[in-house]
Amino acid sequence: MSFETCPRIDDAASYVLRAMPDGEWQLYSAHVDGCHVCAAKIAELGFVSDALLNAVPQLTAPPELRNRVMSVVRAESELLLAAGPMADRPIEREPRRFSALRLRPWPATVLATSLLALGLGGGGLLVGAGGSDPATRTIACAEAPDRAACQMRIAGDSANLVAAGLQAPPKGRIYQVWLDRDNGTAPEPTEALFSVRKGRASVDVPGDLSGVKQVLVTHEPLGGSEVPTRQPIIAAPMA
Repeated sequence: MSFETCPRIDDAASYVLRAMPDGEWQLYSAHVDGCHVCAAKIAELGFVSDALLNAVPQLTAPPELRNRVMSVVRAESELLLAAGPMADRPIEREPRRFSALRLRPWPATVLATSLLALGLGGGGLLVGAGGSDPATRTIACAEAPDRAACQMRIAGDSANLVAAGLQAPPKGRIYQVWLDRDNGTAPEPTEALFSVRKGRASVDVPGDLSGVKQVLVTHEPLGGSEVPTRQPIIAAPMA
């Protein structure tokens, strides 16, 4: 695999800086475990990060400056992710005349700007930084398959389930989302049916979410079921 074939290569800079929203750092960490391309990029950026840290005095950045810089980092990351893996691919590839330390322009710029402007020691001020929307809550799933990571993003009356490292459902079956109100009745079926692409999935949770204690996922026959036919593989609390 080359740098141009992994859609998540540009997340490496935010990962090294620990500048991802809540839960995203863990999801990307799970991705890196199985992707030697992103792992190599993180090692590459880590080297540059250490060099920059040794070249500048360690200062405490004003909160306003930190927030401004990180809003740019997140906006750039979300824009590239939404545009797809080909968004920043050059029309013509240049011959590789430099060493492995040559960086693609965007990650290098973000890394240098963030570290030099903020003077952070290992990105310490960025650890635990939340998403750009303070009204959005992110909750890690209580249950998930081995080697998979998932989280629930809740904003007002809507919710979105995001998973990484998830295997595709068995042949002839599809994942289905259920609402569990924990009131002694069976989980309620929804029309949310999904599969996965490269181990990743993002699905909006439909229906009335008031009183829902957790969102469940099972794999069901194509077209979905009225009652679960398998034990849930994912259980995501709503609070």
